[in-house]
Amino acid sequence: MATSLALSFSALSVLILAASVELPKLVVPNFPDLTIKTRHTSGDQKAGHPSSEVRALYLKGSRQRTETVFEKPARAGALNSAAIWQCDEKRSFFLNQRDKIYNSSIIEDRSERLKRARTIGLPQMSGAEVTITIDSVDTGERRQFAHYTSRHVKARIKFEPGPGTSTPASVEQTDGWYLDLPGFACAEQPSSGFAWVLGGSGNRTDRLQVKWLGKAPRGYPIEETSVKTGPVDTTVSKIELVEISEAPLSPSLFELPPGYRQALQTAYGGADLTKPDTIFNRADYYWTMLTLWLRSLFT
Repeated sequence: MATSLALSFSALSVLILAASVELPKLVVPNFPDLTIKTRHTSGDQKAGHPSSEVRALYLKGSRQRTETVFEKPARAGALNSAAIWQCDEKRSFFLNQRDKIYNSSIIEDRSERLKRARTIGLPQMSGAEVTITIDSVDTGERRQFAHYTSRHVKARIKFEPGPGTSTPASVEQTDGWYLDLPGFACAEQPSSGFAWVLGGSGNRTDRLQVKWLGKAPRGYPIEETSVKTGPVDTTVSKIELVEISEAPLSPSLFELPPGYRQALQTAYGGADLTKPDTIFNRADYYWTMLTLWLRSLFT
């Protein structure tokens, strides 16, 4: 039998949709050395011009690294981004490998962070209703990759907007193979197949009625086809396995590389990974912020 809950969202609300009540907690994993490379393609089926990128995941003990390389279309000024999680040190690094700029942050316990998010005041639920039906089924099929076993899971998400809603109707069907990687991103693996953070903007107050059917967990995708059909177009996204290896990895891969400069720190704890944190860049940033604030006083 389906379970349901009614939710609304606005510019100030942050909602977590998850099949399980338990929130992911910070953990320190102990992975054997593992490399996974996958190719991700997506695009409008009618346009016929899909984008393509290769993502790499490296695991070693309590540390993880991800990298993204764009293939086509070649993006001008691509940063060749990378991220490092040092779960044992509770610290993460985000790298602009093109300009050798980094930003670091403390890894928080996600359960505590999400609890704080849930305390944000929500508006009175009003407005038109959107029904979201989520189904996730494990087919029972398995594939073995050295010490890892992948699971075959099929999922379907359907948005059915009622009269007067701003949310468009859509259906997304996903068919994929997934690996269980407990401790990925320094968090315990969720028991549900989905975990979303929803944020609205402006005056959007659609009420979301979420119905959960099957709740088979997914995991880290190594092969996946997702077809999303909306009112006017259909988008197809694919993930293909390029490489999987348990060859030894160098510990230096999970450290901040030498010669990198810290990124410019911006308001509200953000960072601009395209600029180093210099006196000139700070002055330019705050002057721009001041100019925008002054303009807002006269508009």
